[in-house]
Amino acid sequence: MGDQAMLTKINGLMLADAFAPAHRSMALSAGEAVVRALASRQWTERFAVQTQEQGVLIPARLYFATDRLRLSKGDPAWGYARALQTRSSDGFLRQAAARDLIGDFQPWATPFIVALIGEYIVEILEDIAAGLTPEMTLALAAFIAENPAYWRTTKRRVMSYWDAYYRHGGYDMPVMHVTLMEEASCWSRVKRHMLRYWNVGHRHDRGNVMHRSYRRDEYIGFKLIDRFDLAVTGQA
Repeated sequence: MGDQAMLTKINGLMLADAFAPAHRSMALSAGEAVVRALASRQWTERFAVQTQEQGVLIPARLYFATDRLRLSKGDPAWGYARALQTRSSDGFLRQAAARDLIGDFQPWATPFIVALIGEYIVEILEDIAAGLTPEMTLALAAFIAENPAYWRTTKRRVMSYWDAYYRHGGYDMPVMHVTLMEEASCWSRVKRHMLRYWNVGHRHDRGNVMHRSYRRDEYIGFKLIDRFDLAVTGQA
């Protein structure tokens, strides 16, 4: 996803870099809270984008040992911590955190929401579509206009995931838990992705999750793309 070096250790300062300097104080508090919840070993890179003319570095994935934060919902840093949790390897945690960002939208959260559009969990895409307000649409469109190359990459991901998961429907076996040593192995990650793609449309064991199929014109990912492309040109 990014052009940064692979990281096996993450600290609070690195996580604070996911937010513009104007939010540094809250970002540092959130970063420290999230670090305490992370697994000891990470395997991720960071991707660089611009937000309100400021560069940020957002982790592609974070591996959590627990989803519990040492922050209360009323803490000013809580929303920033939830933004970082949208980068979790756990799709359920990503969705719960995304719902909080959408429900109490702040413009600084735009990179995290756009990043989710380029992922494969259709329920998160539906949450984004359902939660869009005029203010949120304008903020996301401004971010997209500021990051055209990143938006093109996001659109390619939407196409790829639709083609692999939803074009024909099928079954997807849940991601297996692996050890931290295995997680640090590139080959382990490659094998896991191969297993995922094999499951789509081919494996039919009882208990696996069924993906319904969507035509291109009814898939929510493409609808979001069209909506934001229009918003960028001022037509939404």
